[in-house]
Amino acid sequence: MWGVCFNSKVIRENKLCNKVVAFDLDTDNQTAILFQPESARELKLPVMELKVLSEPPEFVYGETVRIVSHPEHIGKITDIFWNFKYHCCEYYIAVNGEQYYTRFFARELMNYQF
Repeated sequence: MWGVCFNSKVIRENKLCNKVVAFDLDTDNQTAILFQPESARELKLPVMELKVLSEPPEFVYGETVRIVSHPEHIGKITDIFWNFKYHCCEYYIAVNGEQYYTRFFARELMNYQF
């Protein structure tokens, strides 16, 4: 499942506020065990601190993408945040290991096929 982290002490300490995360539900269905992004692996949160997304993001952490307006720029998804104004994901990428600080929406990226 995919969701968005809300503001709480655990989320702030792990820099997950408004970040899109992948999680599994614990057997009690009250606890989410995060597995993406990698930095939050196995972190446990109350499900109430997540907004469950109806659909997964179009791109996932670590996926290789091209920038539509500059197809020569190939990078990896490093961060995914939820944009509450537009109700969609915004993506951040690294190209050649260097972080781009421009946000991208899904329409501005495309899958990179080797």
